Amino acid sequence: MLKPKYPDSLPIPGQEPKTIHRDDDLWVVEKPVGWLTHPDGQSRRPSVTEWCALPVGVHQRLDIDTTGLLILSTSTKGAKTLQEALERRILKKRYLAVVDHWRLPKSGSIDSPMPDQAKKTALTMYRVLSRSAAGVILECQPVTGRRHQIRIHLASNGHPIRGDGRYGDPLDRRAPRTLLHCHSLQLPNGPEWVSPPPPDFAHAHQDAPSALRRDLITDSDTTCFREVHGAADGQPGWYVDRFDDFLWIQQDADAKPGSLGQSKGVYLTQGRKDRSHGGQAKPTLISGSPAPTTIQVMEHGVPYCVTLGRQLSTGLFLDQRPQRAWLAENAKGMRVLNTFGHAGAFSIAAAVGGAETVSIDLSKFWTGFIPEQMAHLGINTDRHDWIYGDVFQWLPKLAKRGDRFDLIILDPPSTSVGSKKKRWSARHDYPELVRLATELLAPNGRLWTSTNHRGLKPLQFARLVQKGAPGLQLERVCPPAVDFPCAGPPNQKTLVWRWPHERS
Repeated sequence: MLKPKYPDSLPIPGQEPKTIHRDDDLWVVEKPVGWLTHPDGQSRRPSVTEWCALPVGVHQRLDIDTTGLLILSTSTKGAKTLQEALERRILKKRYLAVVDHWRLPKSGSIDSPMPDQAKKTALTMYRVLSRSAAGVILECQPVTGRRHQIRIHLASNGHPIRGDGRYGDPLDRRAPRTLLHCHSLQLPNGPEWVSPPPPDFAHAHQDAPSALRRDLITDSDTTCFREVHGAADGQPGWYVDRFDDFLWIQQDADAKPGSLGQSKGVYLTQGRKDRSHGGQAKPTLISGSPAPTTIQVMEHGVPYCVTLGRQLSTGLFLDQRPQRAWLAENAKGMRVLNTFGHAGAFSIAAAVGGAETVSIDLSKFWTGFIPEQMAHLGINTDRHDWIYGDVFQWLPKLAKRGDRFDLIILDPPSTSVGSKKKRWSARHDYPELVRLATELLAPNGRLWTSTNHRGLKPLQFARLVQKGAPGLQLERVCPPAVDFPCAGPPNQKTLVWRWPHERS
């Protein structure tokens, strides 16, 4: 089976730990996703102990993907208290976990040994808290404290935690992370410290769409996101994107209108499965005032420009927000090739991160929008280039002149028609695209492959990529953004590959 080298999720820009309780001996902290408990000496990820900025004792650890409560010692007395509580197994820990379904009794225990820990005994108590079509929420109490105990116990009984890329399906994440949360901690005769379920649990709770997007709504550095995502939010065929004070709706044929938030203006476009043949009407302003020609929006503090009403797209695909956030923080010193670059959002993020970029797209309008957008955002264009042309024709040209890139982004449409009227299909032609792109990768370079093709399941897509370049090594499966919940296999699939070879 294909398995990514790094199955864990990345930190979310702007999120930091929070202090729940602190005294002279103990410090209870709420850990966000993507953070280490303490430095591992290998990655550049942030850690809770570094955030504390004071000497603390670590007695309990949470996996990178796991959110919730950590209790640290700040004195010899505190260390002794925690050590004794753990040895006597009297530190009460309650976790919440989301699974797709549950066929075991409503409550009980799992006592199978850990396969990779010399078969040490392990005991987890569990009970079902809620059950719905959107998932099952379990409360789990690990009596013993083995590494990955809850994840292994649930997966070994046929119920992997949703989003668990290590013990579940490594390619079909269906969640922004492993949905495991340390909900409460309690020492004997002490108060119970509680961390409420995070927003990414809201989908399984069948809460309103706004609950899932709570962190996005309250983040002043993010002014664009998806407010309603069709059937996964209980509103089939109804998709609502917010761009600052304006809403952009895609409504499928025969779908009923759904909920709308407050706005200055609302644009509607009729959804079609295949837009490559053309003929689709442009979006219509159905209420409020028209938007300015160009609107500046923000994602985690990074500005982008969008245009509403002029084209079938706004210029910014919101489901790729996590990938743009990574570029903005990690692209320094890279040379990035953004194919099918559209309005250049990946290029903008990479430029903000300190990269040199080249963008290619077959649309004159969107290719021209890239320098316009960079100028509007104050980005010096000396280290950036944009090419109006067919990607399949330009990749060999770039290879012939000796260009090499540290990162190549492939995010083509599912189907389209090229400059020579040749029809493209991701299902049939992706291997050739990968083959051409790999010729341009620098040694140890990365290839991002992405598709929204609904007919391609994650494993099928990964095999298509490997067919184009068998030497690629799968590094990461990018989970869906929190505002794009999955009612089934994810439509949007982004895989990160590494090219470890030297060129001859």
